[in-house]
Amino acid sequence: MKILIVGDSYAVDWTVKYNDYPGWPNLLAQQYNVVNYAQAGVSQYKILKQLQAQNINEFDVVISSFTSPYRVHTLKHPVHYQDKLHKNSDLLAIDCEYAYQRDKNNESLATAKNYFKYHFDFDYYEYIYSLMLKECENIIGECFHIKLAQQQFGKYNWGQLNEKYKGLVNHLSQKGNEIVFEEIKKQIDNF
Repeated sequence: MKILIVGDSYAVDWTVKYNDYPGWPNLLAQQYNVVNYAQAGVSQYKILKQLQAQNINEFDVVISSFTSPYRVHTLKHPVHYQDKLHKNSDLLAIDCEYAYQRDKNNESLATAKNYFKYHFDFDYYEYIYSLMLKECENIIGECFHIKLAQQQFGKYNWGQLNEKYKGLVNHLSQKGNEIVFEEIKKQIDNF
């Protein structure tokens, strides 16, 4: 069974920075042939690029973690570009505001913060996001596809899981990662 994982920090391999406990993608990789292209903090544009770089027909299962429509693509994040985990991050208003409070001399960060403050158009980004989601769905096509954001994990949905089992790796505690792994494994084994 060959599995492709694409998406953002909810699906990325966190071992590049943290080894506190295995995330659900690492647990899957212990039992299946997993190719993980997810990257922390990326916009839907970069997730689309992750899919476009693959021959989907080589995979039995595609697992996707789609991100916020309000992440804005950038070639170089003004803060995270040197971070092992977040080096390919895109811009998010709250991240820019928070980082700017700590580093008011970073001109690139100030520009990004002010873009969100004065120029960001929610309707535009929601529209562009919907187009990119459609393109992602077109690429995935008829593959067995597990969408994390819309997934039911036993008695939990993704939001409840994040709330009850919040943690460091894939934004979940060790128990939360184990729940996601077990539910995805069940779906794959029943496929």
